[in-house]
Amino acid sequence: MSEPAITHDAEKRRYSLVVDGVEAYLTYERPAAGRMHITHTIVPDSVGRRGLGRKLVKRAVGDAIAAGDKVSSECWFASALMDKNAEWAPHLA
Repeated sequence: MSEPAITHDAEKRRYSLVVDGVEAYLTYERPAAGRMHITHTIVPDSVGRRGLGRKLVKRAVGDAIAAGDKVSSECWFASALMDKNAEWAPHLA
């Protein structure tokens, strides 16, 4: 089974992936230059418990770090992952 592809729509400020015809997604804001603020990570129950939310957060945070941005979150799920990942600490706002 191949890994679902994560797509990024910068205009809509949204990362998404589709599994079994169901979309999981992460949304964010750009409150200032050089800053990403994650607002929501949504994984429907029908595709839950597969690590999709974790994959979306890792991709979004990884892209922000690669761009030299600082990251913050109001999403409980993303915030919990960010707090647990020591490598991300220098990049959190």
